[in-house]
Amino acid sequence: MSRYLADRIARTPRIEVHLRTQVRELVGDRLMESVIVEHLDTSETSRLAARSLFVFIGSEPNVQWLGDSLGLDDKGFILTGQAAAAHVSDEQGDARLLLLETTRRGVFAAGDVRSGSGKRVAAAVGEGSLVVRLVHERLSDG
Repeated sequence: MSRYLADRIARTPRIEVHLRTQVRELVGDRLMESVIVEHLDTSETSRLAARSLFVFIGSEPNVQWLGDSLGLDDKGFILTGQAAAAHVSDEQGDARLLLLETTRRGVFAAGDVRSGSGKRVAAAVGEGSLVVRLVHERLSDG
């Protein structure tokens, strides 16, 4: 999250930030009236009066499930394009990778999980759309 936005949220008295908390249930008939949350450290649940909700899941990539199958930068984001090509060894074959292609030819990454991404929804959507064309391009390469 941008520093200016985090500072603005902290200064706004109508906003309450709950760290290390998961939303378990939204409560209300036609409109949201409250949320049931669970604190991750204590497993305690509580009901909070709320008319609106913004969920921020953080800016750390969740790529542990990949193991070491793709190249990552020093912060754990997936390398793509030229950055990925620079990490492909000669034994792995041709290092000419397409724009959003990872260190594994034919595997693409788009959005916030990608090293160097814009970290914006619109950018991620655009990258996702571009990947469709790049997949077709890679498939036509043979």
